[in-house]
Amino acid sequence: MADALDFEKVFADLPAVLFPYDSSRPVKGWLVQGLSHQIAFWQSKEAWESAEHSHPYAEWGIVVTGWCEITTPEGKRRYHRGDVFYLGPGVPHASAMSEDYRSMDVFFSPTHLTAGPAETG
Repeated sequence: MADALDFEKVFADLPAVLFPYDSSRPVKGWLVQGLSHQIAFWQSKEAWESAEHSHPYAEWGIVVTGWCEITTPEGKRRYHRGDVFYLGPGVPHASAMSEDYRSMDVFFSPTHLTAGPAETG
């Protein structure tokens, strides 16, 4: 079961998500690109936080391991393994993620994330 949750192995052939604005983040991402959406698979071995931000399109996600706590103008809510979250267009949000965090996020935009080469090898 552990290998099935090791995103670095499972998604090794997918393009890597580039973080040109903050390469110090302890999170890795792999990208599936569609015509109107992007799907990102995130994995972090360390706990980390994302500063408040928003985007003009929705984001939908599911927690695979660990937890995330999302803060919006409506308050804070913690999501655990199997929980689904939805952020509507323009909703300001910040996140805190646990160690050993994995998720799948769908961005309702084809340009939210930038892809780099797959990390095969």
